[in-house]
Amino acid sequence: MKDKSENIYYIARTTAGYTQERWATMLGVSAETVRRYEAGDVLPGDDIVLAMADFAGLPILGTWHLRRKSPVAAETLPQLERLPLAQAVVQLLAAVKDFEEKHHADALLTIAADGRVAPEEEARFKAIVRDLGPLIRAAMQIDYCEKG
Repeated sequence: MKDKSENIYYIARTTAGYTQERWATMLGVSAETVRRYEAGDVLPGDDIVLAMADFAGLPILGTWHLRRKSPVAAETLPQLERLPLAQAVVQLLAAVKDFEEKHHADALLTIAADGRVAPEEEARFKAIVRDLGPLIRAAMQIDYCEKG
């Protein structure tokens, strides 16, 4: 079994401050089912994860769960951490600055001005989209940061 501290469902429960038994009651499942989630033996349903996220005040749990559950989500959703607010803001501003230094918003505006990506613009456009990844990740982490 993996270290429990790495299990996202254990993190949700302990963040909320509940025993496995109380958590199970809140979620409408058995304590054994909670133990199986935390042991990594079974994935909870999306409805259970939404309840966990709500009870724990941990909205990032939904993204973590989707990445674990779906290869498509794991491939397309950025891997996120729950950061303190100040660190999340600094990372976002650094990503904005880096993006601007690499591409200047003008390049993207120029490409998009005619409503299409011309063949000669394709390579530049792909580079811009690739470099949007860290910016998107940083923006999402603002939504999920520790605000207190």
